[in-house]
Amino acid sequence: MLKRIAAIALTAALAVGFLTSCVGLSTPSTSTTTKTGSLTTLVEDLPGVCDAVSFPFEVTDLSLTGPNGAGTFPLNAGLANPPIIKINLGCLRDFATVLNVSTATPGTYDTAQIWLSEPELIFYDPTILPPDPPQNTAQLTLTPLKVIQIPINPPLTITAGSASVIVVDFDMLHMIQSITTDLTTGKLTVIATPEITVASLAAAGSQGQGFGELDDLVGFVRSVTIEPSVSPTPFIGSFTLQLFSASITGPPLVTVNLNSSSLLYGFSALNELVTDSLMEVDGYIDVDANFVATSVEDEYVEDPTNNEVALIGPVISTTKGTHGNVTSFNLWARDVEPSDPSLVPEDTIVQVNVSSSTTYQYSSRTVNFANLPFAPSNITVGQEVIVHGPITPLKGTSTSGYPTLLTTVAADKVYVKLQSIQGGFSSLVQVAKDNETGAFTFSPCSTMFQGTPTMVLTSNQTAFVNLTGLSSLAGNTTQPTLMVKGLPFYEPQAQTIYGVPVPAGTLVILAKQVHQLQ
Repeated sequence: MLKRIAAIALTAALAVGFLTSCVGLSTPSTSTTTKTGSLTTLVEDLPGVCDAVSFPFEVTDLSLTGPNGAGTFPLNAGLANPPIIKINLGCLRDFATVLNVSTATPGTYDTAQIWLSEPELIFYDPTILPPDPPQNTAQLTLTPLKVIQIPINPPLTITAGSASVIVVDFDMLHMIQSITTDLTTGKLTVIATPEITVASLAAAGSQGQGFGELDDLVGFVRSVTIEPSVSPTPFIGSFTLQLFSASITGPPLVTVNLNSSSLLYGFSALNELVTDSLMEVDGYIDVDANFVATSVEDEYVEDPTNNEVALIGPVISTTKGTHGNVTSFNLWARDVEPSDPSLVPEDTIVQVNVSSSTTYQYSSRTVNFANLPFAPSNITVGQEVIVHGPITPLKGTSTSGYPTLLTTVAADKVYVKLQSIQGGFSSLVQVAKDNETGAFTFSPCSTMFQGTPTMVLTSNQTAFVNLTGLSSLAGNTTQPTLMVKGLPFYEPQAQTIYGVPVPAGTLVILAKQVHQLQ
């Protein structure tokens, strides 16, 4: 549940360096003249309100202080060109990503201060009928915006020449104090108080464990480094990945290191990578705070000058042909990469048209332990996807100000994306002797899924959080609330998958993690 690393002033090339709701570090110097340590700041979110699809805001300042009054400033608003990092908690449900990577003054720190801009909170609202989009932007009051004295627990100790990692954990669900609806207009009013924890991480065990995993970082290649055949590092090379393209200034840059075990998709060697390629990366942070890729997916070279950007978000409706294949679908464009409000503003609805030439793929490929195919018949509402292709901007507006004709995309590629889905456990379907491999039925709580029957399949690689395995799901006195992180595939035909009978019309989630919420 990590996705962490950070970038400070982002001046002298941050060869250090994460995604929605959505990394890589260079090895700190061990020279005896080193006066600073390195600090990676990660940001993550616990689950939020089910139908709150988008929760964007900006982080403008982060400072740490210790008992002796000393301070260090990972994000410094006092700079001439201060970083302003745009984050969307809707992309970070049970995910983490990099906020910043910086040098840091040695010392012990037990308090953090963080500054947030006024956020938005946008709900999926199926009661809003076309041509207006089903989006209800709440009037949100978040108080205070300047959060003072968040305890760092456990405290952070930064040592000269050593790597440190902290996690800033937002808790969207417990932020919300009240939600009221205007019965005349249907508009929502939300009162919220920041619920944020900050914790230092300890490196665990060998380099392969380090500070933990980061799932599904999405960003752009900005440079490539190929190590010589005889190298002092264990890496064969690296590339810098720019995250959070919508940030006003100082988006994090992450150095993604590759070793002989890194799985490469869409390219076979570093000399094939080109800048502006959109990448999805899974990996871990080693004990030296290097981000090491376990899997890298080179998806598409975006070209905004030719109206080509990546659109990321959930499917909210589909149109099917006579054989049940999707011919088009509407996408909630929660993230646009690279950010281009003049072409596609974030949190707008886009019509995606597919054709016989569209390529279908799934990211985080190692999660697909059942080797399920992804095709036009496997697309359904609620799935997170990434769409690549040329865009035709919207035309005309309705009387309420919304477009009468949506922006359209002629999809060259559609990727189904690793996502976290919140909902309720229903019943066990199958449990193997290892208590990890099997299946259970599941009910997503978001109305976006429109009641689609859903089944979760697990393997001996599935992580169970706050659970001892599948059998502990049935041992609860009340039906537990879960967050399932995995790859969702819609299966229109009845079949047996991974030894489990699956009825026709079922959304099958291949689970990387099953997290019982507390």
